[in-house]
Amino acid sequence: MKSVGKSTRKYLGEFILYKQSLGYIYGTQSIYLKRYVDYEEAHDKQGILSKESIDNYLALLKDAPGSLYGTVSALREFSRYLVNHGIPAYTIPAKTVFQPIPEPPYFFTENEIERFFQEADCIEPLSRYKGREIMIPVFYRLMCCCGIRCKEARMLLRQDVLLKEKYIDIMKSKGEKDRRIYITEELKDHLTHYDDAISKIYPEREYFFPGFGSKSYLSESFVCGNFKTLWGQAFPDMPKEHYPRAYDFRHHFAWANINRWASESMDVNVMLPYLMRYMGHATVKQTLYYYGKQVLMVSDIDLILHKAYKFNS
Repeated sequence: MKSVGKSTRKYLGEFILYKQSLGYIYGTQSIYLKRYVDYEEAHDKQGILSKESIDNYLALLKDAPGSLYGTVSALREFSRYLVNHGIPAYTIPAKTVFQPIPEPPYFFTENEIERFFQEADCIEPLSRYKGREIMIPVFYRLMCCCGIRCKEARMLLRQDVLLKEKYIDIMKSKGEKDRRIYITEELKDHLTHYDDAISKIYPEREYFFPGFGSKSYLSESFVCGNFKTLWGQAFPDMPKEHYPRAYDFRHHFAWANINRWASESMDVNVMLPYLMRYMGHATVKQTLYYYGKQVLMVSDIDLILHKAYKFNS
């Protein structure tokens, strides 16, 4: 392995430690950068973060706009760090790539939520991943009932779930913000049931939803893949290109709450700041983005959430 690659990897390690010392988790960004360093070690002969190496690597990501945008953003930060430390590095110009256009939100019906969780409750155990059949139904229920981000649920620490006090602390989320979300008595009982069961399998786990081992958390691919599998089982006739995503539970959470307030003749403008804080947004405009361009409808959110709370013990 050539010395240039070692130097890049060494600097990357220092950069990641620097970001983490500032309070950033820097998980996904680290993955993007480590993949680039792997490529540079194998192909580049120009030096640390050379223009040729970066351009060639980014060309490989042209069919993955999400990864492309994330990689460009992380590489910019890394190169600026190097330049500030007197190390020549190519900095990707602004507007080289644009943030991918998000997919339109999907708003679930009561029947869809019920059928999805019926499939989740019937998931079979997997010998190489103990407790999988316990985690999956609860993970998606938490997303559905609280509208939290996939990453927030995946990286939720066990110590931040205070079930007796009926709240969950979301730490260092998007924008490095912390917030506390309160849960209902019914959801508290449901999560307690899960916690007792999974603790027998992973007594020393760090994360509320452990990955492969007590010290790891669920991967993004695990969450997306299992959601698609369960949705396909619940709705086998739906074309795959029309499948919703696990993230749509967050869209649905905002949509259903706003509809409920409207149906109860509550002042939505008064309630929106509460929803904004619960969802971890900086502005009401960000919250309304999750509502989408839907016509205001009456939706029985209490019945929908009750369906999600049901647990097949």
